Amino acid sequence: MASCSVPPAKKTKLEEKGNRGTGRHRKEWESPSFEKGKYAGWIKPSPEGPTHSCVPCRKSIKVTASRIFDLKSHFATQGHKNCVAKSKTYRSMDEHFQPVSEPTPSKSNTSLAEVMFCHFVAEHNLPPSVADHFSDLVSTLFPDSKSAQDFACKRTKMTMIIKGSLAPAYTEQIIEACRKGSFSIMVNESNDKNTEKRLVILARIFDGEMSQTRLLDMPIPASGKATDIFAEIDNFMRLHNIPWENVVGFALDNCNTMVGRDNSVLSRLKEKSPNVFSIGCICHLANLCVKAGVKALPMKLDDFLVDIFYFFHNSSKRLTDFKEFQQFTEVEEEKILKHCPTRWLSLEKVGNRTLSQLPALKSYFASYEDVEKPGKVKSISKRLHDPLTELLLLFMKFILPIINNFNTIFQADESKIGSLLPEMDRLLRKLLVKFVQMKYVKATNDLRRLDFLDSDLQHSDEFIAIGLETREALQTHELDPGTEQKFFEAVRGFYEAVVRKMLNKFPFDDKILPHLSVLDPRKTESLTYGPIVELAAAFCPTVDTEELKEEWEDLQLLPENTVPLQDKDGKPVRVDVYWGQVMALKTALDAPRFPQLLKVYSALLCLPHSNADSERAFSMVRKIHTDFRKSMLPETLTSFMQVKMNCDTPCFKVKPSKEMLESAKAATWNYNKQHQ
Repeated sequence: MASCSVPPAKKTKLEEKGNRGTGRHRKEWESPSFEKGKYAGWIKPSPEGPTHSCVPCRKSIKVTASRIFDLKSHFATQGHKNCVAKSKTYRSMDEHFQPVSEPTPSKSNTSLAEVMFCHFVAEHNLPPSVADHFSDLVSTLFPDSKSAQDFACKRTKMTMIIKGSLAPAYTEQIIEACRKGSFSIMVNESNDKNTEKRLVILARIFDGEMSQTRLLDMPIPASGKATDIFAEIDNFMRLHNIPWENVVGFALDNCNTMVGRDNSVLSRLKEKSPNVFSIGCICHLANLCVKAGVKALPMKLDDFLVDIFYFFHNSSKRLTDFKEFQQFTEVEEEKILKHCPTRWLSLEKVGNRTLSQLPALKSYFASYEDVEKPGKVKSISKRLHDPLTELLLLFMKFILPIINNFNTIFQADESKIGSLLPEMDRLLRKLLVKFVQMKYVKATNDLRRLDFLDSDLQHSDEFIAIGLETREALQTHELDPGTEQKFFEAVRGFYEAVVRKMLNKFPFDDKILPHLSVLDPRKTESLTYGPIVELAAAFCPTVDTEELKEEWEDLQLLPENTVPLQDKDGKPVRVDVYWGQVMALKTALDAPRFPQLLKVYSALLCLPHSNADSERAFSMVRKIHTDFRKSMLPETLTSFMQVKMNCDTPCFKVKPSKEMLESAKAATWNYNKQHQ
């Protein structure tokens, strides 16, 4: 019976060469004593077989019978020399981020410099690519500095430090404050550069010293529907174990998706926190009032201003020709501004600029070659030469500052919620007396009951407020009776539309706003404890009511100027800063003087008065996520924004903690390990 034999396994080429004595691994070549250490550190055992691997080239070296000659031949090749040069320029991040128990002063200073540099890039909206040359620049500028020579923080490393260390550290501080105390959520959505809906989730907190708005997250919801937007907020709250009971306020814009009575983000949030305070965004509402007034005018003023801008936009010839007309008419050489209806203060600035350039614009369009042809040029020229246009622009110059000043006040980041109700009432009265006789406005306590549409209560054309410049223009222009009547009807229509919108949209009926007068330091002595008890029941139900009353009386007994209302320069102290100083007062036994009031005021001082902070956040996003950085990942953009918004310290004054420096090293070391 024939025996079954198994053929031997086929040997690899390296094994065959090893059998012939031509490919064996020679360990002595790697020794520092071999040829004065010429190859030590540059070669190592190859993972492919019994031969050597070149460290800079990252490949095995083919060794024939000539052995050491082949090694020398490889080291003489241009490819090997290029790899050696690169390995000297791009050092491994392991060299800088090995965990050590006792870092040398030089390495500590280098790590500190790298973290501060990351702050610098995030704070000033610089592109990450600036880091690629900065490390080499530092070492070149400071050749005598050991820290400068060790400084190595290029684009990838900088991004890892921001994403893995700085952003998480600052954001965790805000999250911890939300877990422990009251805060408000501020939300807004917008289209980013990739046409995806980007959501901004902000937290407004009172840290014991002042009110602050911080960035929690910037997710991209599945859609712009209320269900998906709220899901992102709820997921963040659950992920970080933040109780919904701590949410006392909610700020958002005034679209139905956000504030609708049913099936909105706000309706879902109230299921989680029934007593949440939300009045929408007062700045948005003020802008809606202006839009309503402009819509009541006999001409489409918005479209007219936009048409002028786009006529000159991207045409250097038209701009050059217009400059000659500016010089001829002796008007200041200024650019034509673009009116953006969604910008709250845009109409006033653009209208005033158009008004100042009116002589040059009239002359330019009157002499334009296509002025007689039907089209945009003829339409613009006709409206420019219509005296009603100038009168309406002059009227806008007079009336818009009144509304925009109100808007500007409530765009501030300091706490203004205590002033909202009296300022709303003041604005409404200021607008009413422009076209309604003073005696009727003063005699009416509840302005919602005033019949401002009654012509018998209104001023005559002679006394209705249109501004001094507008009155002078009426006398200068020889207007026909029909045009003058049309102008005054337009003015009345504007006033009536604005007031009607205010009464319909402004939160005059809110039950919380009247009690928030407790935030006005000047009213403390005259108020009973009733309002503060009502507010405590709404926002801090666990507060001891009897102790709260005692502390309120103690607050009223404070000597005048215990905490000054003005700083050393005579400027008013911020309301939130004032109350932070009051709540920090202690008794003679060094115990907190107002512990119960502190809980209530900590909730009140984080109540939002507008959603301007979220609009500012998107303005910051546009500075970071530019057209030249469209490929920036969403999580990278979020991390840059968190560092920028959650740290107020200037980059040159930042003092990172030991833990932050260690986490910066760990973040980069981990990334390096994952990508080896």
